Amino acid sequence: MVRQVRDGIPRRALLTTMPVALAMGWGRQAAIAQETSDAAFASLLAYCGVYRFADGHMTGVNRFITDARQGVLLFADYHTGAVRTLLQTSRSEFAMVLGFNPKAPAEQTVHFETNDKGVVQGLLIRAPGGADVAARKTSTRDEEISFQQDDAKLAGTLTIPQGPGPHPAILLLHGSGPSTRHSFGPYPRFFSSLGMAVLAYDKRGAGRSTGRRLDSSTGAPETLWPAYFPDDLAADALAALRLLGDRPEIDPKRIGVWGSSEGGMLATQVAARSKKVAFAINSSGFMGPLWKTILYQGAAMLRASGRPEAEIAEALAFNEFWMQVARTGKEYDTFVERRAVIARSGKTGWNFYMNGAFTSLAQMRWAWDHILTFDSLPALSRVTCPVLGLFGQADVLTEAVVASEAMRQALASGGNRDVTVKIIPNARHSLMEASTASRMAPGVFDTLRDWLVARV
Repeated sequence: MVRQVRDGIPRRALLTTMPVALAMGWGRQAAIAQETSDAAFASLLAYCGVYRFADGHMTGVNRFITDARQGVLLFADYHTGAVRTLLQTSRSEFAMVLGFNPKAPAEQTVHFETNDKGVVQGLLIRAPGGADVAARKTSTRDEEISFQQDDAKLAGTLTIPQGPGPHPAILLLHGSGPSTRHSFGPYPRFFSSLGMAVLAYDKRGAGRSTGRRLDSSTGAPETLWPAYFPDDLAADALAALRLLGDRPEIDPKRIGVWGSSEGGMLATQVAARSKKVAFAINSSGFMGPLWKTILYQGAAMLRASGRPEAEIAEALAFNEFWMQVARTGKEYDTFVERRAVIARSGKTGWNFYMNGAFTSLAQMRWAWDHILTFDSLPALSRVTCPVLGLFGQADVLTEAVVASEAMRQALASGGNRDVTVKIIPNARHSLMEASTASRMAPGVFDTLRDWLVARV
């Protein structure tokens, strides 16, 4: 039975490389600007959905793109938090493997049952030497949608529950990088299992969405343009909310936003810009000036790799220096010389954010003014809807204690009293369990479920 599978997470690279931090943590879709679109991947949609076991607990199956750009199915048990990859072995059979390595041995087999028209109706979990466990597929509808926002045409998928509604709805927001709708891990079907309509769209400039992307990982583009982070991303999200609000099967008074990493931060910014947001959930999103988060990330990642404190102090000093150059416009030549010395020494881990890619002072100053000086806290005084913040105790990309308290205080300063903040023990940036590497950390799904049921 699924709940008896040994705990452990499909441990993938939860972190991006140092120069491009703040990714969501569900694999580097940030490196996949063009989404897999072959027929085999498209055919996997037939198996996607929420499945209910006889004892009432649910599991979800969703499409996902791995680091190797392989389109697979992702299986998540919302009771145990177990997350697995399903690799197709025949039309109706899939091997359930631990992690995202296609060569990993199969733990169990998943058999999808169809009706006489070939439509998937349920699944069977077949464990070696154990009894089959059956689950029935619940009725939802996946609809391709698109909407326009300024220079971008954004494409996505809207999953709608059975029945006329009106249903509550949730908008999913990406972490940094050119991520697609297939980068959200187990979350889309989890929210669907709660009876919510779920909208996930390809980030601007990624997948089937057009437009130019400016986010926290843009770094050092060749063309410097006048936009400021995160204005375009927030405007895109607001346009998506308007689309949801215009749908007759969706209750316009029960539409909220969820995001992870950069998307978690963005969820609070969107709530600050629109009183129509019914709730906002920040999962591991940074709180405060972005440049401070970059310094924390760099030091935390070096520390996690076992580097001595003296070296970490040197690395921090260098990064504080280049940020000063970016801020003041002075001593650029000295920065270039110091960076060259570090590169020759092989200490590439010292290149926090994009400093290794800067080719001009103009790039540095643009990155400082248009990206790194953004502070997520001031806008929070305007957020009046219920807010949930979930942070991972073992997160090396967002400083959990500092971010959670800063968010709480900023929201309280505006009089918001419906604020719930929780630090999940032994959880990484993606809120996957740090020690077992095979499941969501205990309490993540339960906290989300209980909080949403009470408010939505």
